[in-house]
Amino acid sequence: MQVPSETASSITGKLPFWAWFIIGAALGVALRLLFGMLPRDMQGPMSLAFLVGTPLAVGAITIVGTPRQQRTWSYLIFAPWLAMLLMLLGCALAMLEGSICLALMAPLFFACASVGGLIMGAILHFREAGAAHVSAIAALPLLMLLAEMHMPLVDRDMELRRELVVDATPETIWQQIHSARAIQPQELPLSLTHLIGVPKPLEGINVQTEDGEVRFSRWERGVHFRAHVTHSEANRSVSWRYMFDPDSFPTGSMDEHVAIGGRYFDLRDTTFKLTPIGVGQTHLQIVAHYRLSTTINAYAVPVSRVLGNDFLDTILSLYKRRSESMEKTAAIRAGGS
Repeated sequence: MQVPSETASSITGKLPFWAWFIIGAALGVALRLLFGMLPRDMQGPMSLAFLVGTPLAVGAITIVGTPRQQRTWSYLIFAPWLAMLLMLLGCALAMLEGSICLALMAPLFFACASVGGLIMGAILHFREAGAAHVSAIAALPLLMLLAEMHMPLVDRDMELRRELVVDATPETIWQQIHSARAIQPQELPLSLTHLIGVPKPLEGINVQTEDGEVRFSRWERGVHFRAHVTHSEANRSVSWRYMFDPDSFPTGSMDEHVAIGGRYFDLRDTTFKLTPIGVGQTHLQIVAHYRLSTTINAYAVPVSRVLGNDFLDTILSLYKRRSESMEKTAAIRAGGS
């Protein structure tokens, strides 16, 4: 049954249009609280219902009270971004999400909010919104959750490859890879991965143990983990497979939803390949394998590739810088003697 226009006006006309930005943002924060309390097997904040349904609802709510003459295409697309920004800020202030999750989800949230704004703009073109419409919009994520409840997570095995040329011998690079101690922040290039809050590496050392060769890694914020070396050919290639303990990522060191070795993301192994290509030059390649398990792999896969390649480039840059510095220092000493 169509809601009379007088009723619709009484619903939206009592509030200035900008108030709906606050209402939309508040709805988003409330939904994040609610989804965070759901049982683990319902995915909660990692569900499609929250990651897509919530920004759709926030974007649509934002447009409800907008005067007809103001509903231009650009307004419908970009106005919901303000409500979404307020929602993300609210989640950050309430410590519902960390910087990593907020940065990773922001592009998806803004895009879905724009879609919600466009849909509501189309609806309002034919009829004004009433209380029933607003309630239906607010309930959209929960309705999506009911449909999604029995959808399994989809595992996706991924591979990344990055490479560069180092002006150093394989022997020098091999030494740096096996004993990367006291890594200083200034040795690492500007990295998107670290800008969004991923801890920086501090140390990576290979040690011979009773169980074979083991790689011990330490990152900022108390992060630590091990890896068993599964293949090693001196000065040519080395591979290791990661192992994460319950205390590898202390509370607060990484956002729960993106912690390595967790339910949604796992780093499996890394391989370094060193190939001499000339006098004092080496082609250095790194290959990494990891798993993604989300309901939004269509979005998570390209995002993980961008961040994964960024992180691997950072590691390669560190070994390049250290190896070339080591060879220059050795050459100066040799010349001085």
